[in-house]
Amino acid sequence: MGTNKSSEAQSTKAKSSEQKNAAVKKTDSKNLKPKTEEAKSKNSKASETKKPAEKSTSIDSRKDAEKTNPADSKKPAKKTTLSDSKKNDKRLTESKTASAKSNERKSEAANQSSENKSDAGKKSAVQSKESSAVRVDIDSFINEENIRRVAEAGIQSKNPKKRKFFIFAAIIMTVLFGAWFLGGKPYVEFGADGVLMSFVQAEDPLIYRPHDIISNWSEYQAYKQNGGQDQNQNQTIHQASYTSEVSPVKPDSSKKTSQPTEADFGYSENQPLFFGNPTDAIGENSSDENYLMVKPQYTLSYNTKTLCPNWVAWHLDSSDIGPSDRMNDFRPDPELPGDWHAIRKADYHYNSYGFDRGHVCPSADRTATKEDNSMTFLMTNMVPQSPDNNRVIWMHFENYERTLVAQGNEVYIIAGPYGTGGTSSKGTFDSISVKTRDGGRVEMNVPAYTWKVLIAIPEGTDDLNRIDEDATVIAINVPNQMGMGKTGDWEQFLCSIDYIEALTGYDFFELLPDKIEENLESKVYEYIK
Repeated sequence: MGTNKSSEAQSTKAKSSEQKNAAVKKTDSKNLKPKTEEAKSKNSKASETKKPAEKSTSIDSRKDAEKTNPADSKKPAKKTTLSDSKKNDKRLTESKTASAKSNERKSEAANQSSENKSDAGKKSAVQSKESSAVRVDIDSFINEENIRRVAEAGIQSKNPKKRKFFIFAAIIMTVLFGAWFLGGKPYVEFGADGVLMSFVQAEDPLIYRPHDIISNWSEYQAYKQNGGQDQNQNQTIHQASYTSEVSPVKPDSSKKTSQPTEADFGYSENQPLFFGNPTDAIGENSSDENYLMVKPQYTLSYNTKTLCPNWVAWHLDSSDIGPSDRMNDFRPDPELPGDWHAIRKADYHYNSYGFDRGHVCPSADRTATKEDNSMTFLMTNMVPQSPDNNRVIWMHFENYERTLVAQGNEVYIIAGPYGTGGTSSKGTFDSISVKTRDGGRVEMNVPAYTWKVLIAIPEGTDDLNRIDEDATVIAINVPNQMGMGKTGDWEQFLCSIDYIEALTGYDFFELLPDKIEENLESKVYEYIK
């Protein structure tokens, strides 16, 4: 009995304790609820401030979830703690960083695409422009550059028919260009009124002269391999008896005193006519057979009757020798009066007559610059020369002149043609028939001889006073014939300056004191190998 009362009392106390604990929990729950809601509100506001779009998205997704599963919507919301808020902030930051990188990649891809499109547009515009230029050029010109452009246009074209057309056009242009080049580069000349006057070849057709081409090429290669000099140029001056075999006329034994005129003066030291004008030439149209032409590289007297220079004079020293190669641009002299016939390269008609366009002032004497060398290819500096004269005797003596310069000398030189009638591999001719622009005919004289005189003194200044009776003087007179190199070299044609003056009627170096002039011009240069 007592035991039963005690257990009931304990049971009553336990129930009372449970009720008290339940009341405390209920009170704590009520007290914590506002704080939790307050924290949740703060986190919600921070989330809205940092990423409004994500909040809207989460609300929409929650609503969709409630519609999908109404039972779940009745579940109490999970409490947000401080650590959860930090995790959300970290995720938000990582999301922003990833989004920024994604945007950068998209921007780079867009820029690259834009650049590719721009380059493609430019390339397309250039190709379109080139194609247009080609179509225009085909109608106007046939040359190597345009053939290349047509071929490229054909290769680049995606249209098979268009590609075939361009390739066919390139082949046709190549054939026409080759025919034009091998056929002597012909062109049409028109008169002043625009009426067709003549069909002219710029030069002799290459297809008719393979032997000459091979010969010139071989000599040119040998010339280059020897440093721009001939193998016989390494000769030195010797004093020995060597009698000239040239004796077409006997020089006048009575030397006349020089009588300089106004035409002899006005030239400075190192200019070609510093010692006088051999024919008193003047640069007036009325003096058409003794027309003075002064150029930076040389000076000449031109004759419209012979269509050749009477003489060409130049000064040669070490400054005239340089690295420039041979230009080979034979052309008419544009400084001749307009109503005179200017000899062209093709007027020599090598295939019919066989004479070289022989330089008077040599190409190799003017190699300081390309312009200097090019000026020696003006046709007023040419005479018809027998190949054996031009390529053997004449060339070897030119080399010897440069040997004098290499030994420390400067040289005053005058050279030209004399007489009528020379021989070539085609025969003996007095003249070459030349067709003029108006359809008429003129005759270019073929000389019987080519002569040259020179004075060499050590390089320096005050040349007029430095020349005395011991100065080096050389004169040669070479027959304009074939076979000249078979009997010897230039030394067999040595003579005196008096000898050349008697042939030509010219007066050389007349500004020298008379006694010195007479002594020097009577000498025959003595040379031995």
